[in-house]
Amino acid sequence: MPAKSNIWFGVLVGISCLLIGFALSTMAYRYRYLRVPGGGLIERMDRELNLTPAQRDRIGDILRDTRFKVMQARRDFDHQRHDLFWQGLAQVRGVLTPDQQKIFDRDFTQPWVHRGHGDDHGGDHDHMPPEEGAPPTAPPTSQ
Repeated sequence: MPAKSNIWFGVLVGISCLLIGFALSTMAYRYRYLRVPGGGLIERMDRELNLTPAQRDRIGDILRDTRFKVMQARRDFDHQRHDLFWQGLAQVRGVLTPDQQKIFDRDFTQPWVHRGHGDDHGGDHDHMPPEEGAPPTAPPTSQ
């Protein structure tokens, strides 16, 4: 009979866990620790502000346009930051002697080119390292 009591104990523990999980998730949604899946900003505004269909459409257009502008500004900033980084490397290289420039080109610019440092999107692996004796230049940017 001990096996039968173990089964009932397991069932009791399982049901208790389910009830506790349900209670905790309900509280998390109620106090907004969790969001309802698919409940975005427009849906929340619609629910809390009682938007008209025209307002809802216009707000959706505004938010999509704003999201696009923010993404474009981020890309522009990344390109500018990348160009400034390469200009700084070129200035550092200009301070060095020709022998130092060879070492600098080999040890200090190529790791940035190959590892994509200065680029938050995984790096541009199409960049060619500067030729021997040539100053590091900013890799071409596509806009």
